[in-house]
Amino acid sequence: MKIMGFHDDEITAVLRVVSAVLLFGNIQFTQDKKSDQAVLPDDSVTQKVCHLLGLPVIDFQKAFLKPRIKVGRESVHKSQNKEQVEYAVQAISKATYERLFKWLVARFNKSLDHTRRQSASFIGILDVA
Repeated sequence: MKIMGFHDDEITAVLRVVSAVLLFGNIQFTQDKKSDQAVLPDDSVTQKVCHLLGLPVIDFQKAFLKPRIKVGRESVHKSQNKEQVEYAVQAISKATYERLFKWLVARFNKSLDHTRRQSASFIGILDVA
């Protein structure tokens, strides 16, 4: 990535986001036996994800376990079951990866923009596998 003109802080940010996306798959939820609510028995993985993404752990957990929804003019917290929480985590993971990928493509295109380098040679490679 350094060859493409990425700065050290950009490389670190990309690696942090990729690590967080991979860790999303390791978050384990369970169903509370007394209620139909999902619980997080061990928050060590969520702490790692939040550290990598720079997010507060409590807010991160509440966003999945008891998201705030708008009902009429009021906002209320709705308890989620295990299936709903797992679906939400997968959706956030996919969206995060998609945004990273789009950013990387835009950043590569910016680095490869040969309109700035009119006199430079250009070699294009297409690998169809």
